[in-house]
Parts: sequence; C-alpha cells; structure tokens
Amino acid sequence: MLHLIYLGISFASSLMYALARHLFRKISGYFIVAGLTISGYIALFALHVAVFVLVGTTINEKKLPKSIHTFYRWFGLLTLKVFVDSFRFKIKISGKEKLPKENFLIVCNHRSIFDPLIGITRFKKYNMAYISKEENLKIPFVGRYMKAVGCLDLDRENPRNAINTINKAADYIRTGHCNLGIYPEGKENKTDEPLLPFRAGAFKVAKKAKCPVAVMTIKNSDRVFRRFMFKRIKVEMDILGVIEAADVERLSTQEISDIAYDMMRENLAA
Repeated sequence: MLHLIYLGISFASSLMYALARHLFRKISGYFIVAGLTISGYIALFALHVAVFVLVGTTINEKKLPKSIHTFYRWFGLLTLKVFVDSFRFKIKISGKEKLPKENFLIVCNHRSIFDPLIGITRFKKYNMAYISKEENLKIPFVGRYMKAVGCLDLDRENPRNAINTINKAADYIRTGHCNLGIYPEGKENKTDEPLLPFRAGAFKVAKKAKCPVAVMTIKNSDRVFRRFMFKRIKVEMDILGVIEAADVERLSTQEISDIAYDMMRENLAA
C-alpha cells in the first residue's frame, strides 16, 4: 500500500507541474511526466531508506528486544514490503489453511535473494523469521533489523556456532518467540535442476523444538532481474503439507529431510 502512496504522490506532483508549464502541448510532455513520476518515486523511497538507516542505528545488537513485536519489526516489515512491491511481484499463496496451529519450522526451496523477504512480509501474522547465512546478518543496518525481528545466523563451517544457532532456534519456536524458516538446500539454486541436495542437519531445529515442519515451495522468484519494470512477475507459493510433531520426534533428521525433499520435488516437477 505504501508504495502506491509514493507512486500517487509522485504522479500527482508531476501532473501538476506539467499542467502549470503547459507541457502537454507537445508529445514530449507525456514522457517528461513519466520521467518525473519515476524520479519522484525513487526520491521518496530513498528518503524512506534514509529513515530506515537512521532508525537502525538505535538497535543494540548486544541487547536485543525480548519480544519481536516492537517498532523495529513494524518499520522493518513496512520497508521490506515497499521494497518487494517495487519489484512488481504478484504473489499467490495456496495452502495456508494447512499451516499448524502451534509454532512450527517451515522449509522451502531457495531460488532467489527475495525468497526470505517475500516469506517474512507475506507470513506477517505468523511472526516469521529466518535462519540465514552469517554474511546476511552482517549487512550494515539490515543485519540489525534481521536480528531484532528474530532472524538467526548459521555458520556451517563453525560447528560451535551451528550448534548454538540450532539450540536458539529451537528455543524460539518452543517458547513462541517466533516461527522460523530455513532453506535445506543451504544456498540459492542457480541450476536448471528443481532442487539441490538437502542438508539434513537443517531439520535438527525441529527435532530439538519437537515441533511440526511445514513444507512449502516457491516458484518464479528468480525471474525478477530479467523482467523488472516490464512485466509483473507471478510468484507462486504452495504450502504442500505438514510433517506432524509426533513424526518429527519419531523419525531421523535424514528421514524427515527425504520426506520434505520428495514433497517439494513432486510439486516443482508438476
């Protein structure tokens, strides 16, 4: 909604300027209005980002809020939504009714850097956060917001860090701090294959939290840079089903991983 307000303000200002200067007497006036509208939108978004950065400086990474429901989450999600909507995604989500009533871990295939941004903004009511690679949480200012809203870093090359993250993630889910998402592929899939091999260790979070695992796929989020500003990108998110908590407790992490992998692969191949 906010991106439409920015766009509306930019267009109205450009139109008033064009009318005052009688620019519509020539065909070039229409191009001038279009250019001024785009420039105005970019300027308003840049101002928003400047405020985002300024607010981010007040986040104390060593003393994070005990609850994710803070001004930082509200403003962070607002900024993320403006950013995502600016890329003209048309997002369709199916199967939301399958999500568990209790807290859960959600796993998904990984096609683009936009995947977690889409997930956090579109599953806002489920208090979603993500387990991400360490580098993402070190991005200036952005990393601070990520930590403030419950995101955790995972350094697979550092066993101690990995164990601490898994324990903290399980605690977040178990105590209701937030629900968490993770990408079992471990990185973005830039190949033509529907899925990369899974890292079964991703499911240790669910084992420790004794929570259900929601299985989801995302399609077309990797097309954004090929079609930006020219055509809306239809992103499909399908919640395929849930591996119940009792099954998570009974099965090994490899068995859980295999079930989730087969569910995703079947959906992506359809």
